[in-house]
Amino acid sequence: MPRVPKYDLPMWVIYKNPSDFPGKFVARLHTVDGPTTVHFIADTLEEARKCIPRDFVFLPRFEQDERHIVETWI
Repeated sequence: MPRVPKYDLPMWVIYKNPSDFPGKFVARLHTVDGPTTVHFIADTLEEARKCIPRDFVFLPRFEQDERHIVETWI
């Protein structure tokens, strides 16, 4: 797995079919300031989940989340 820079309160958000990567799952690193440029592209949700560091905790999608968001890991 590639090395990821350290950020304050990192969060990984998994998207399905975002406009910049249609038909793909994308795991994007976010901080309290918003998304970073760090991301992984996958063909399946399972592949995207493999990009999430093991010590992160799963949060299901909230109803008010953007429609492309599948789940968040903090």
